Amino acid sequence: MRKLLVILLIGTVWLAKAQNHTGYPFMVVPDKFDFLEEKDEYNMNSLAKFLLEKRGFATFFASDDKPMEYNLDECGVLKFNLTKEKTFINTKVKITITDCTGKVIAESYGTTKEKKYERAYNLAMREAFEVLYIPQREEVAKELLISETVEMVVEKTPEFLYAQPTAQGYKLIDYQDNEVYTLFKTSKPDQFIISNKDINGALYKSGDIWVLEYLSKDNQIIKESLKIKF
Repeated sequence: MRKLLVILLIGTVWLAKAQNHTGYPFMVVPDKFDFLEEKDEYNMNSLAKFLLEKRGFATFFASDDKPMEYNLDECGVLKFNLTKEKTFINTKVKITITDCTGKVIAESYGTTKEKKYERAYNLAMREAFEVLYIPQREEVAKELLISETVEMVVEKTPEFLYAQPTAQGYKLIDYQDNEVYTLFKTSKPDQFIISNKDINGALYKSGDIWVLEYLSKDNQIIKESLKIKF
C-alpha cells in the first residue's frame, strides 16, 4: 500500500511539473496575508499553495526550509501575494505575482457577493486564479531588455544632404548624388519617417537642426544631427 502511495505521489508531482511552462520553477507564499489577522487564517495561505502546486509550481511558505535548487536559481523564484480591495458590497481580492527584482509580472482579481468571510475569500481567490496569467520567463526578460534601452547621442560633423522631392516625400542625396536616405511625409511638415538599408527611424526638426533618431540592433536609441538643404 505504501509503495502504491509513493508511486501515486511521484506521478502527481511529475504531472504538476509538466504543466508548468513558465520557466519559473518555484513560488513562495507568505505565511500570513496582511489583510487577515492570523497565520493561514481561513486556510487561505494553504489554499493558495495548493492552487499553485496544481499549476506545477514547487511552492513553499516563506518560513519553510528551501531545497538547494531553490538557492541556486534565485530568479527562478516568484512571490505570491493576496490583498483585499476596497468595495462597498462585494468581496474583492487581488493576486499579485512578483519576480526576483520585485517587479510585478502578473495580476488578477476575483469578486463574490458571498457575505461570510471564510467562504467569500475562498471563492474570490479561486476566481482570481481562473484568470491569472503568468508570463513566461523569456517574455519578462525581453520586456526588461526593452525597458532598459539606453539613449545614446552620437556626435558627428554632418555633411550637407540634398532633398529631392518624390511622390511619398523626398530622397536625400550626398554631394556625389548617392541616395543616403528616403523620407516619407507625415501629417507634420517638420517630421518624417526615414529609412535606408540599415535603419528605420524618425527625422524631426529641433530648433534649426534636423535630428535623426532610431533604435540600434543592441536596443540603444541613437540620435544624429543632419544638415539638409530642401
